[in-house]
Amino acid sequence: MKKTDAKAQFVLYLVVGGSAFVVDIASFVAMTEAGLHYIVASVSAFIVATLANYLLSYRLAFTRGRFGRGQEITRLFAVAGIGLLLNTAFVWVFVEFMQLDPTVSKIAAVPIVLVWNFLGRRLFVFHPEIPDQVIEVSASIVDRR
Repeated sequence: MKKTDAKAQFVLYLVVGGSAFVVDIASFVAMTEAGLHYIVASVSAFIVATLANYLLSYRLAFTRGRFGRGQEITRLFAVAGIGLLLNTAFVWVFVEFMQLDPTVSKIAAVPIVLVWNFLGRRLFVFHPEIPDQVIEVSASIVDRR
């Protein structure tokens, strides 16, 4: 695996995104069950999932240090903010116009926003390289075969 292999990096980001998806949906369901309006729950769950995504992103899929920490975090929140707007808009359209259940709507919006999240992080936040430790682990797995 090459450090700059975008396909391999996207597969790694699917693990990151999948984990964040579980956090997102679990938080959303818990909040709506607690009585929060679906839009408030969707925004809140997205924020929690974005924090999980950030931590996993730089451990599994991207290399940090392209920008200073302050600028990296600012850029991350800009990308996440656009993702939040997209996510919320899709949930709203699916619920209000397509009459889908809010949880189904939330699930349907996630894969659409996943593409934006990957590209935003790759192009605007992190180095477009896979972390060295992930390369080393994958190489050791391949060597065992």
